[in-house]
Amino acid sequence: MHYQDNLEEIDKIKQRNLWALFFCNLARGFGTGMFMVLIQPFILELTGSILITGIIISIAGAVQFLNMPLVGKLSDRFGRKNLLLVGIFISILALFFLIISNPSVLHLLIIGVIFFYLGFSVENTNRQIFISENTVKSKGLMYGLMLFSYFGGTIGGNYFVFVSSGLSTRFFFQIFFGIFIVIWFVYFIFVSDIFQLEKNRLLLKNNSHKNMWREIFKNPKAKAVLIFLTFDIFIYSISLSVYTGGLRDFYSLTIEQLALLSMWFNISNMVFQIPAGRIADKLGNMKSLIISSLFGLGFFSINILGFYLWSGGNELALFPLLLFSHILFGINVSTFIPSEQILLTDLDEARKAESYGIVGFVRGIGYIPCGYIGGFLIENVHYIIPFIITFIGIFFEIWYLLRYLRD
Repeated sequence: MHYQDNLEEIDKIKQRNLWALFFCNLARGFGTGMFMVLIQPFILELTGSILITGIIISIAGAVQFLNMPLVGKLSDRFGRKNLLLVGIFISILALFFLIISNPSVLHLLIIGVIFFYLGFSVENTNRQIFISENTVKSKGLMYGLMLFSYFGGTIGGNYFVFVSSGLSTRFFFQIFFGIFIVIWFVYFIFVSDIFQLEKNRLLLKNNSHKNMWREIFKNPKAKAVLIFLTFDIFIYSISLSVYTGGLRDFYSLTIEQLALLSMWFNISNMVFQIPAGRIADKLGNMKSLIISSLFGLGFFSINILGFYLWSGGNELALFPLLLFSHILFGINVSTFIPSEQILLTDLDEARKAESYGIVGFVRGIGYIPCGYIGGFLIENVHYIIPFIITFIGIFFEIWYLLRYLRD
Protein backbone atom coordinates (compact mmCIF):
# COMPACT_ATOMS: atom_id res chain seq x y z
CA MET A 1 0.00 0.00 0.00
CA HIS A 2 1.32 3.46 -0.90
CA TYR A 3 0.21 5.93 1.75
CA GLN A 4 0.47 8.88 -0.59
CA ASP A 5 -2.42 7.33 -2.54
CA ASN A 6 -4.70 7.37 0.51
CA LEU A 7 -5.10 10.95 1.72
CA GLU A 8 -7.56 10.05 4.46
CA GLU A 9 -5.15 7.51 5.95
CA ILE A 10 -2.30 10.03 5.75
CA ASP A 11 -4.38 12.65 7.62
CA LYS A 12 -5.11 10.16 10.40
CA ILE A 13 -1.42 9.28 10.71
CA LYS A 14 -0.45 12.96 10.80
CA GLN A 15 -2.99 13.72 13.52
CA ARG A 16 -1.80 10.76 15.61
CA ASN A 17 1.81 11.86 15.14
CA LEU A 18 1.07 15.40 16.28
CA TRP A 19 -0.86 14.20 19.34
CA ALA A 20 2.02 11.87 20.27
CA LEU A 21 4.52 14.73 19.89
CA PHE A 22 2.25 17.01 21.94
CA PHE A 23 2.21 14.48 24.81
CA CYS A 24 5.96 13.83 24.58
CA ASN A 25 6.66 17.57 24.58
CA LEU A 26 4.67 17.89 27.81
CA ALA A 27 6.53 15.00 29.46
CA ARG A 28 9.93 16.12 28.18
CA GLY A 29 9.20 19.65 29.35
CA PHE A 30 8.60 18.40 32.90
CA GLY A 31 11.97 16.66 32.93
CA THR A 32 13.78 19.54 31.28
CA GLY A 33 12.20 21.98 33.75
CA MET A 34 13.95 20.08 36.54
CA PHE A 35 17.17 19.54 34.63
CA MET A 36 17.83 23.12 33.53
CA VAL A 37 17.39 24.47 37.07
CA LEU A 38 19.83 21.95 38.51
CA ILE A 39 22.51 21.19 35.91
CA GLN A 40 24.71 24.30 36.20
CA PRO A 41 24.63 24.33 40.04
CA PHE A 42 25.33 20.58 39.90
CA ILE A 43 28.40 21.08 37.68
CA LEU A 44 29.51 24.05 39.83
CA GLU A 45 29.20 21.91 42.97
CA LEU A 46 31.33 19.11 41.53
CA THR A 47 33.98 21.34 39.88
CA GLY A 48 34.02 24.38 42.20
CA SER A 49 34.62 26.77 39.28
CA ILE A 50 32.26 28.94 37.21
CA LEU A 51 34.90 29.01 34.45
CA ILE A 52 35.07 25.20 34.27
CA THR A 53 31.28 25.09 34.39
CA GLY A 54 31.16 27.40 31.39
CA ILE A 55 33.73 25.33 29.50
CA ILE A 56 31.80 22.07 30.08
CA ILE A 57 28.53 23.68 28.96
CA SER A 58 30.28 25.12 25.88
CA ILE A 59 31.79 21.78 24.89
CA ALA A 60 28.44 20.05 25.30
CA GLY A 61 26.64 22.80 23.40
CA ALA A 62 29.17 22.59 20.58
CA VAL A 63 28.60 18.83 20.31
CA GLN A 64 24.87 19.53 20.20
CA PHE A 65 25.26 21.67 17.10
CA LEU A 66 28.29 20.23 15.31
CA ASN A 67 26.73 16.82 14.76
CA MET A 68 23.61 18.24 13.11
CA PRO A 69 24.63 17.91 9.41
CA LEU A 70 25.23 14.19 9.94
CA VAL A 71 21.99 13.88 11.93
CA GLY A 72 20.10 15.63 9.13
CA LYS A 73 21.61 13.42 6.44
CA LEU A 74 20.77 10.26 8.41
CA SER A 75 17.26 11.57 9.08
CA ASP A 76 16.54 12.22 5.40
CA ARG A 77 17.78 8.72 4.57
CA PHE A 78 16.51 6.55 7.44
CA GLY A 79 13.47 8.48 8.66
CA ARG A 80 12.51 10.83 11.48
CA LYS A 81 11.13 8.11 13.76
CA ASN A 82 14.35 6.07 13.85
CA LEU A 83 16.39 9.15 14.74
CA LEU A 84 13.87 10.20 17.40
CA LEU A 85 14.36 6.82 19.07
CA VAL A 86 18.16 7.12 18.84
CA GLY A 87 18.06 10.62 20.36
CA ILE A 88 16.01 9.48 23.35
CA PHE A 89 18.30 6.46 23.90
CA ILE A 90 21.36 8.75 24.01
CA SER A 91 19.56 10.98 26.54
CA ILE A 92 18.83 7.94 28.74
CA LEU A 93 22.55 7.08 28.71
CA ALA A 94 23.38 10.70 29.57
CA LEU A 95 21.26 10.70 32.71
CA PHE A 96 22.74 7.36 33.76
CA PHE A 97 26.25 8.86 33.66
CA LEU A 98 25.12 11.99 35.53
CA ILE A 99 23.45 9.92 38.25
CA ILE A 100 26.65 7.96 38.98
CA SER A 101 29.06 10.92 38.62
CA ASN A 102 30.90 12.47 41.60
CA PRO A 103 33.97 14.73 42.14
CA SER A 104 36.36 11.77 41.92
CA VAL A 105 35.07 10.73 38.48
CA LEU A 106 34.53 14.05 36.71
CA HIS A 107 34.89 12.37 33.32
CA LEU A 108 31.49 10.74 33.91
CA LEU A 109 30.01 14.18 34.55
CA ILE A 110 31.49 15.52 31.31
CA ILE A 111 30.32 12.48 29.32
CA GLY A 112 26.86 12.78 30.82
CA VAL A 113 26.49 16.48 29.97
CA ILE A 114 27.83 15.94 26.43
CA PHE A 115 25.51 12.98 25.85
CA PHE A 116 22.53 14.94 27.14
CA TYR A 117 23.06 17.78 24.66
CA LEU A 118 23.86 15.28 21.90
CA GLY A 119 20.64 13.38 22.55
CA PHE A 120 18.67 16.61 22.61
CA SER A 121 20.19 17.61 19.27
CA VAL A 122 19.31 14.31 17.57
CA GLU A 123 15.77 14.28 18.95
CA ASN A 124 15.04 17.99 18.55
CA THR A 125 16.21 18.22 14.93
CA ASN A 126 13.93 15.38 13.93
CA ARG A 127 11.05 16.56 16.11
CA GLN A 128 11.02 20.00 14.48
CA ILE A 129 11.19 18.56 10.96
CA PHE A 130 8.50 16.04 11.91
CA ILE A 131 6.17 18.82 13.08
CA SER A 132 6.73 20.67 9.79
CA GLU A 133 6.03 17.58 7.68
CA ASN A 134 2.86 16.71 9.58
CA THR A 135 1.39 20.24 9.53
CA VAL A 136 -0.67 21.19 6.49
CA LYS A 137 -1.00 24.93 7.22
CA SER A 138 -0.36 27.54 9.95
CA LYS A 139 3.05 26.18 10.89
CA GLY A 140 3.64 29.09 13.24
CA LEU A 141 0.49 28.22 15.18
CA MET A 142 1.40 24.52 15.32
CA TYR A 143 4.89 25.29 16.63
CA GLY A 144 3.20 27.57 19.16
CA LEU A 145 0.91 24.75 20.31
CA MET A 146 3.79 22.30 20.61
CA LEU A 147 5.86 24.77 22.59
CA PHE A 148 2.81 25.60 24.72
CA SER A 149 2.78 21.92 25.70
CA TYR A 150 6.55 21.84 26.28
CA PHE A 151 6.70 24.93 28.45
CA GLY A 152 3.59 23.85 30.30
CA GLY A 153 5.57 20.76 31.27
CA THR A 154 8.60 22.80 32.32
CA ILE A 155 6.44 24.78 34.75
CA GLY A 156 5.52 21.51 36.45
CA GLY A 157 9.20 20.51 36.56
CA ASN A 158 10.24 23.88 37.99
CA TYR A 159 7.53 23.72 40.64
CA PHE A 160 8.50 20.19 41.61
CA VAL A 161 12.09 21.33 42.23
CA PHE A 162 10.80 24.38 44.12
CA VAL A 163 8.74 22.32 46.60
CA SER A 164 11.24 19.43 46.80
CA SER A 165 14.54 21.29 46.94
CA GLY A 166 15.74 19.26 49.90
CA LEU A 167 15.97 16.16 47.73
CA SER A 168 19.18 15.08 46.02
CA THR A 169 19.85 16.39 42.54
CA ARG A 170 20.40 12.80 41.43
CA PHE A 171 16.84 11.96 42.50
CA PHE A 172 15.49 14.49 39.99
CA PHE A 173 17.77 13.02 37.32
CA GLN A 174 16.32 9.57 38.10
CA ILE A 175 12.79 10.88 37.52
CA PHE A 176 13.88 12.36 34.18
CA PHE A 177 15.46 8.98 33.34
CA GLY A 178 12.05 7.33 33.78
CA ILE A 179 10.33 10.04 31.72
CA PHE A 180 12.69 9.38 28.80
CA ILE A 181 11.88 5.66 28.90
CA VAL A 182 8.15 6.47 28.63
CA ILE A 183 8.79 8.88 25.72
CA TRP A 184 10.84 6.22 23.90
CA PHE A 185 7.93 3.78 24.04
CA VAL A 186 5.42 6.44 22.92
CA TYR A 187 7.60 7.23 19.89
CA PHE A 188 8.05 3.52 19.15
CA ILE A 189 4.35 2.61 19.38
CA PHE A 190 2.41 5.66 18.18
CA VAL A 191 4.63 7.59 15.76
CA SER A 192 4.85 6.68 12.06
CA ASP A 193 6.78 8.29 9.22
CA ILE A 194 6.26 5.57 6.60
CA PHE A 195 4.27 7.81 4.23
CA GLN A 196 6.87 10.59 4.47
CA LEU A 197 9.86 8.24 4.32
CA GLU A 198 8.93 7.02 0.85
CA LYS A 199 8.45 10.59 -0.34
CA ASN A 200 11.77 11.71 1.18
CA ARG A 201 13.67 8.88 -0.49
CA LEU A 202 12.19 9.84 -3.86
CA LEU A 203 13.18 13.49 -3.31
CA LEU A 204 16.68 12.43 -2.28
CA LYS A 205 17.05 10.32 -5.41
CA ASN A 206 15.93 13.18 -7.66
CA ASN A 207 18.24 15.67 -5.90
CA SER A 208 21.26 13.45 -5.28
CA HIS A 209 23.41 15.77 -7.38
CA LYS A 210 22.97 18.64 -4.93
CA ASN A 211 25.76 19.75 -2.62
CA MET A 212 23.75 21.19 0.29
CA TRP A 213 26.63 23.20 1.71
CA ARG A 214 27.10 24.98 -1.62
CA GLU A 215 23.34 25.40 -2.08
CA ILE A 216 22.92 27.12 1.29
CA PHE A 217 25.85 29.49 0.87
CA LYS A 218 24.77 30.26 -2.71
CA ASN A 219 21.14 31.00 -1.80
CA PRO A 220 20.81 34.63 -0.56
CA LYS A 221 17.87 33.87 1.75
CA ALA A 222 19.52 30.79 3.28
CA LYS A 223 22.81 32.64 3.74
CA ALA A 224 21.05 35.56 5.45
CA VAL A 225 19.24 33.16 7.79
CA LEU A 226 22.52 31.36 8.55
CA ILE A 227 24.39 34.57 9.43
CA PHE A 228 21.57 35.93 11.58
CA LEU A 229 21.00 32.75 13.60
CA THR A 230 24.75 32.21 14.15
CA PHE A 231 25.24 35.77 15.37
CA ASP A 232 22.15 35.46 17.55
CA ILE A 233 23.36 32.36 19.37
CA PHE A 234 26.80 33.90 19.84
CA ILE A 235 25.72 37.14 21.46
CA TYR A 236 23.02 35.56 23.66
CA SER A 237 25.18 32.64 24.78
CA ILE A 238 27.99 34.86 26.03
CA SER A 239 25.58 35.70 28.84
CA LEU A 240 23.28 32.68 29.01
CA SER A 241 25.82 29.83 28.84
CA VAL A 242 26.79 30.52 32.48
CA TYR A 243 23.73 32.52 33.55
CA THR A 244 22.24 30.15 36.15
CA GLY A 245 25.65 29.26 37.54
CA GLY A 246 26.48 32.98 37.71
CA LEU A 247 23.32 33.76 39.69
CA ARG A 248 24.18 30.97 42.10
CA ASP A 249 27.85 31.96 42.41
CA PHE A 250 27.62 35.78 42.40
CA TYR A 251 24.32 36.49 44.19
CA SER A 252 24.23 33.23 46.20
CA LEU A 253 20.66 32.53 45.07
CA THR A 254 19.15 29.35 46.48
CA ILE A 255 17.94 26.41 44.39
CA GLU A 256 14.37 27.43 45.34
CA GLN A 257 14.94 30.93 43.99
CA LEU A 258 16.48 29.58 40.78
CA ALA A 259 13.49 27.26 40.37
CA LEU A 260 11.09 30.18 40.90
CA LEU A 261 12.87 32.27 38.25
CA SER A 262 12.75 29.39 35.81
CA MET A 263 9.08 28.78 36.61
CA TRP A 264 8.09 32.38 35.79
CA PHE A 265 10.17 32.22 32.61
CA ASN A 266 8.33 29.08 31.53
CA ILE A 267 4.90 30.42 32.53
CA SER A 268 5.56 33.46 30.35
CA ASN A 269 6.78 31.18 27.57
CA MET A 270 3.72 28.96 27.74
CA VAL A 271 1.22 31.82 27.86
CA PHE A 272 2.71 33.61 24.86
CA GLN A 273 3.51 30.59 22.66
CA ILE A 274 0.21 30.45 20.79
CA PRO A 275 -0.02 34.25 20.30
CA ALA A 276 3.63 34.18 19.16
CA GLY A 277 2.81 31.50 16.59
CA ARG A 278 -0.03 33.63 15.24
CA ILE A 279 2.25 36.67 15.11
CA ALA A 280 4.74 34.70 13.00
CA ASP A 281 1.94 33.62 10.64
CA LYS A 282 0.31 37.06 10.40
CA LEU A 283 3.20 39.55 10.58
CA GLY A 284 5.97 37.44 9.08
CA ASN A 285 9.29 36.22 10.41
CA MET A 286 11.21 39.51 10.33
CA LYS A 287 8.69 41.46 12.42
CA SER A 288 8.30 38.57 14.83
CA LEU A 289 12.08 38.39 15.32
CA ILE A 290 12.32 42.16 15.87
CA ILE A 291 9.61 41.93 18.53
CA SER A 292 11.63 39.12 20.12
CA SER A 293 14.77 41.28 20.10
CA LEU A 294 13.00 44.15 21.86
CA PHE A 295 12.00 41.86 24.72
CA GLY A 296 15.58 40.56 24.80
CA LEU A 297 16.76 44.12 25.35
CA GLY A 298 14.30 44.36 28.23
CA PHE A 299 15.62 41.18 29.85
CA PHE A 300 19.27 42.20 29.75
CA SER A 301 18.67 45.84 30.69
CA ILE A 302 16.79 44.75 33.83
CA ASN A 303 19.60 42.34 34.75
CA ILE A 304 22.07 45.22 34.41
CA LEU A 305 19.83 47.53 36.47
CA GLY A 306 19.36 44.85 39.13
CA PHE A 307 23.11 44.47 39.52
CA TYR A 308 23.67 48.19 40.09
CA LEU A 309 20.82 48.41 42.61
CA TRP A 310 22.17 45.34 44.42
CA SER A 311 25.74 46.64 44.49
CA GLY A 312 24.41 50.00 45.75
CA GLY A 313 22.94 48.29 48.81
CA ASN A 314 19.35 47.82 47.61
CA GLU A 315 19.51 44.03 47.83
CA LEU A 316 15.75 43.55 48.32
CA ALA A 317 15.07 44.94 44.83
CA LEU A 318 17.21 42.32 43.08
CA PHE A 319 14.96 39.25 43.14
CA PRO A 320 11.70 41.00 42.10
CA LEU A 321 13.59 42.56 39.19
CA LEU A 322 14.99 39.18 38.19
CA LEU A 323 11.47 37.73 38.28
CA PHE A 324 10.18 40.49 36.01
CA SER A 325 13.14 40.09 33.67
CA HIS A 326 12.35 36.38 33.29
CA ILE A 327 8.80 37.19 32.23
CA LEU A 328 10.26 39.39 29.48
CA PHE A 329 12.76 36.65 28.65
CA GLY A 330 9.90 34.18 28.23
CA ILE A 331 8.24 36.51 25.69
CA ASN A 332 11.61 36.96 23.99
CA VAL A 333 11.97 33.20 23.49
CA SER A 334 8.32 32.54 22.61
CA THR A 335 8.34 35.14 19.82
CA PHE A 336 11.67 33.86 18.50
CA ILE A 337 11.16 30.09 18.22
CA PRO A 338 8.21 29.87 15.76
CA SER A 339 9.95 32.14 13.24
CA GLU A 340 13.27 30.38 13.79
CA GLN A 341 11.74 26.96 13.10
CA ILE A 342 9.78 28.17 10.06
CA LEU A 343 12.98 29.59 8.58
CA LEU A 344 15.02 26.47 9.33
CA THR A 345 12.49 23.92 8.06
CA ASP A 346 11.85 25.82 4.81
CA LEU A 347 15.44 26.11 3.58
CA ASP A 348 15.23 23.17 1.19
CA GLU A 349 12.24 20.95 0.39
CA ALA A 350 14.23 17.92 -0.80
CA ARG A 351 16.67 17.79 2.11
CA LYS A 352 14.90 19.49 4.99
CA ALA A 353 16.82 17.79 7.78
CA GLU A 354 20.25 18.09 6.14
CA SER A 355 19.83 21.83 5.47
CA TYR A 356 18.51 22.24 9.03
CA GLY A 357 21.58 20.40 10.31
CA ILE A 358 24.06 22.45 8.29
CA VAL A 359 22.75 25.68 9.78
CA GLY A 360 22.91 24.06 13.21
CA PHE A 361 26.55 23.09 12.59
CA VAL A 362 27.56 26.66 11.74
CA ARG A 363 25.64 27.95 14.76
CA GLY A 364 27.57 25.46 16.87
CA ILE A 365 30.85 27.00 15.74
CA GLY A 366 29.51 30.34 16.95
CA TYR A 367 28.54 28.77 20.27
CA ILE A 368 31.85 27.02 21.00
CA PRO A 369 33.72 29.92 22.68
CA CYS A 370 30.73 31.43 24.49
CA GLY A 371 30.91 29.50 27.76
CA TYR A 372 34.63 30.19 28.08
CA ILE A 373 34.19 33.87 27.19
CA GLY A 374 31.30 34.29 29.63
CA GLY A 375 33.03 32.43 32.46
CA PHE A 376 36.32 34.27 31.87
CA LEU A 377 34.64 37.69 31.85
CA ILE A 378 32.73 36.95 35.06
CA GLU A 379 35.76 35.56 36.92
CA ASN A 380 38.44 37.94 35.62
CA VAL A 381 36.73 41.18 34.52
CA HIS A 382 33.27 41.79 35.97
CA TYR A 383 30.01 39.93 36.44
CA ILE A 384 27.99 42.44 34.42
CA ILE A 385 30.23 42.63 31.32
CA PRO A 386 28.66 39.67 29.43
CA PHE A 387 25.21 41.28 29.78
CA ILE A 388 26.45 44.59 28.41
CA ILE A 389 28.03 42.85 25.41
CA THR A 390 24.79 40.98 24.67
CA PHE A 391 22.70 44.14 25.12
CA ILE A 392 24.79 46.00 22.52
CA GLY A 393 24.80 42.99 20.18
CA ILE A 394 20.99 42.88 20.05
CA PHE A 395 20.95 46.32 18.38
CA PHE A 396 23.15 44.90 15.61
CA GLU A 397 20.66 42.03 15.29
CA ILE A 398 17.77 44.42 14.73
CA TRP A 399 19.76 46.34 12.11
CA TYR A 400 20.58 43.09 10.31
CA LEU A 401 16.96 41.95 10.30
CA LEU A 402 15.79 45.24 8.80
CA ARG A 403 18.44 45.15 6.11
CA TYR A 404 18.70 41.49 5.09
CA LEU A 405 15.69 39.50 6.29
CA ARG A 406 12.68 41.38 5.09
CA ASP A 407 9.86 38.90 4.40
